[in-house]
Amino acid sequence: MCENMKESYKYGIGFWIGALVYSSINMVMNYTNAAQGKILMYNYLIMGVAVIGFTLNLILLKRLKK
Repeated sequence: MCENMKESYKYGIGFWIGALVYSSINMVMNYTNAAQGKILMYNYLIMGVAVIGFTLNLILLKRLKK
């Protein structure tokens, strides 16, 4: 059981790294007064990548449990 928990924690690290990168880029774009449309397009792009990453993590965790 301990091995399974270590494996599942490894997948959670990607979430925090992604959140850090997303927040940093969004902060820089707001700081440089980027156009609102550009910021929104970036947010939509990141949201799409996050959804794909989330589904891949679910698939990997299901395979891990087998």
